[in-house]
Amino acid sequence: MAPSATDRNRVKAQLATTRATLATAGIPLPWLDAEILVAHILQSSRERLHSHPDQQLSVAQRARLRRLTSRRAARVPVPYLVGEREFYGHMLKVTPAVLIPRPSSELLVELAIDWLKAHPERRRVIDLGTGSGAVAISVAKAVPGVRIEARDVSARALRVAADNIARYRLRRRITAVKGDLLKGAARADLVMANLPYIPEALRRLRPKELEYEPGLALDGGKDGLSLIRVALAQAPAVVKTGGLLLFECDPAQTRRIIRLAQGHWSQAEVSVHKDLAGQDRVVRIQT
Repeated sequence: MAPSATDRNRVKAQLATTRATLATAGIPLPWLDAEILVAHILQSSRERLHSHPDQQLSVAQRARLRRLTSRRAARVPVPYLVGEREFYGHMLKVTPAVLIPRPSSELLVELAIDWLKAHPERRRVIDLGTGSGAVAISVAKAVPGVRIEARDVSARALRVAADNIARYRLRRRITAVKGDLLKGAARADLVMANLPYIPEALRRLRPKELEYEPGLALDGGKDGLSLIRVALAQAPAVVKTGGLLLFECDPAQTRRIIRLAQGHWSQAEVSVHKDLAGQDRVVRIQT
């Protein structure tokens, strides 16, 4: 016997339908995305979906779920569909104006926190390429006395960052600044940078999901280092003596970044740190 309309409208059935649609479209984790979308529609948690599988979706909710499912099947990233992403334990607003925060960038946060806690006299920080403000907010929440200049060239990205900074009541400690890399930046003890680093040759090979993210936040020029190279050249005039720089990068770029850094700070202690996936991800430069 075919399921009744009531049965088809229940959470359990809607999850199954959404999962099947996404699986047919080749989405890698269709069950996870289905849960996130249904939970978003119901303004619920994923856990509650399984504890209340018989909850009914309204006509409007089902229509909205179909629209979101269709967009996800077309490879629109889930954070853009639901308008937020968790990063380092903090839920952040995201829009197509900013890069979606990724777990690999949490290494940048951890290295910054470790250094700041070991150097309590050092509290002036620049977050270069702040985007959504994820890195700046995570560091500020973990180190109460820190003052951060969150810089980005995109006014649209800075509006998102400003919303997130306000959400966490950090406007007195994080200042969003529109600027061209470190040009005109105030002197700082620490610079943490997540600049675009995808080389030109790889842009055509990137997953379809990345086509929805801002090219300005991804494209690193011919070799992926165009902006990192400029930032490193500007940094000696900004970073205080004994300060620290942290640059997130592609694993294949670490050796070249080390050479660039040593060209500006011949006595610097330079090291490479791996992310949770075991990939070289951050170059640490102790001046």
